[in-house]
Amino acid sequence: MAKREILDQIVRYFVSHYGGFLIVSDDTTFVRTFKGLVRALGITQECVYAELRAGGYIKKIRALLKQFQRLILFVEANIDGENNTLYFRQIKKALGDRVIIICLSTEMNRDVLCLFHEMGADNIIVKPVSINSIIEKIAYTIKPNNLRSLVDKAKGAIAKDDFKAAKEFIDEIFEINPESSIANILMGDIFRKKKQYDQAETSYKRASSKARMYLEPLERLVDLYEESDNNESRVGVLEKLDKLSPLNHKRKIVIGDAYVDMGDMLKARDYYDGALSVVRKHARDQIVSSLMEVGQKLMDIDPEHGLGYMSEAMDMKSDDFSMQDMWMFNEMGRHLRKQGRWEEAVSNYANALTIDPENGGLFYNLAMAYMQGKMYFKALEYAHTALEKSPDLLEADISVPFSLARMNYHGKRFLDAGKYVRMVLEKEPDHQGALKLQSRLGKQMKG
Repeated sequence: MAKREILDQIVRYFVSHYGGFLIVSDDTTFVRTFKGLVRALGITQECVYAELRAGGYIKKIRALLKQFQRLILFVEANIDGENNTLYFRQIKKALGDRVIIICLSTEMNRDVLCLFHEMGADNIIVKPVSINSIIEKIAYTIKPNNLRSLVDKAKGAIAKDDFKAAKEFIDEIFEINPESSIANILMGDIFRKKKQYDQAETSYKRASSKARMYLEPLERLVDLYEESDNNESRVGVLEKLDKLSPLNHKRKIVIGDAYVDMGDMLKARDYYDGALSVVRKHARDQIVSSLMEVGQKLMDIDPEHGLGYMSEAMDMKSDDFSMQDMWMFNEMGRHLRKQGRWEEAVSNYANALTIDPENGGLFYNLAMAYMQGKMYFKALEYAHTALEKSPDLLEADISVPFSLARMNYHGKRFLDAGKYVRMVLEKEPDHQGALKLQSRLGKQMKG
């Protein structure tokens, strides 16, 4: 059986056994791609729920768990500047494996991705992403063999101090995967409960060696060394964790505290300073998010002040933009165009493209700004680039082919304009703008 067919069956099995999906994302392209996945697999659309905004999605999870035994949550790391990863551990602590968290992000920085895992994400999808990649990510995350069941049974037996039964389950895991990190962690948990610290240390280290970026065995080692009063080894592992995932400010403070206890104030200050640096960055991002939010709220009643707040946010963030911040450029550009300030919008989108040069949506927005300035040939140039980068833009919204029809009409490219008009009318036969443009094209052709 082909690999893709096996993966498809895994996802279908999950859905047929009362599994559901909740997508918390303002990325319409991802939502549309996921719905295409559902159609491709022939599974029911009723298993998929989508929320455009982050507010209240935890309540939505609880409501859906009354309908589904398990839920896969696809959630953006950030929506409009709000950090959703802060809730991952809360979700995991309250609901355990009933909710599988797959974090959505455009960020490819390893440190950021490590932090997402540490916050509680079961897996990460870096966008843009294809249907096949989403299916593969789901399949490898849920692991619908008996491995998860064996892990749960082993954990339960260890909690009851039934080490004989736990060892039998762990042996079964090793039969499935002799290199299993989780099996080594479970063995370490048994030894630790028995106060056999040397054997526990060996098991945890073996688990870590099998999966270098897997942080859990290192976290177990930290707890083990604390329990056995081995402060030097504990600090060593904490520093290794800090290198793997350097954005966890609380851990930096813990390391600083450890160096205070060891009498090394120089190293303690280094880690305290590092923690404060991370916190300051987070605080700045919160201020930036608040400035953007206030600016957006003011746009309808006081656009000048609204744009002022948004400009302040952009200036504050200017030395540290990433692809996660594209929403800021899009919002700024949209409101600049709304105020007729198309040249400033062009500059805004051009700056964004230095950060994300493959973003078809940015090229399209740049084309729209040039069209507003009646620079139609420039608009068409960027529109063509947008479609080369992101062909699915034409399906995203009916306004896209209509805008392309207008650009081509004003650029005297009447055949192309007619092609896009027909595209609009196929989807919406009563579209008044397209009908008027079609009439004008008819007159041009006759003339």
